[in-house]
Amino acid sequence: MELKEKLQKALQAVENGDAAAAGEAVSELKALPRTAEGVFDLKAVDEDVWKAAGLVYPVYVAYETVCNKKEGYPDLIAQMRAWDGMLKKDYTFANAAKAADMWIHTIQRMSPEIYEYYRELMDIFKANVRETLAKFYDTDAVRDAADAELFKAAVLQACASDILLAEKYEKRV
Repeated sequence: MELKEKLQKALQAVENGDAAAAGEAVSELKALPRTAEGVFDLKAVDEDVWKAAGLVYPVYVAYETVCNKKEGYPDLIAQMRAWDGMLKKDYTFANAAKAADMWIHTIQRMSPEIYEYYRELMDIFKANVRETLAKFYDTDAVRDAADAELFKAAVLQACASDILLAEKYEKRV
C-alpha cells in the first residue's frame, strides 16, 4: 500500500478517534527525507505538496498528541513555520487555500495544553487568512472555484471553532 493510501486510512481513523491507528503511517512519515526548508519531502505522497500537507499534518499532530505525549510538537511547529515561509515565497491563492486547510485541521487536532505551540500555529493561520483575503478577496483576483471552496471551508471551520471571529469573517468569504 502506498504512503498516500496509508495516510488516508490513518486520517479516517483519526477522525474516528483512533489516533493510535496512525502509528504505521507516522513512522513512514518520520522516515521521509526532509527538504531544504526542513519539512517532510511529500512528493512521495502527492505531486502537489500543498495538497499532501493537508493530509499529512493533521495525522502527524493527532498521533503526536495522543500517542507520543506531544514530544513531536517542536518538530511540528518548526515545519509549520517553514510552510509559512514557503507560502510567502510562492503566494498563490491555490497554495494559500491548501495551507489554510492544512493549518485549521492541524490546529483542531493539536492540544492547547502546550499553549505556545498551539498559539503560534493559530497566529500563523490567522495572519495568512488576513493576507489571503487582502490579496485575493479585496481585489479582482481570479480564484479557482475548488480552491475558493477549500479556503471558505477552512475559514468557516475556524469561525465555528472560535479561532476566528465569525462576525468578522463569515461574510467575507
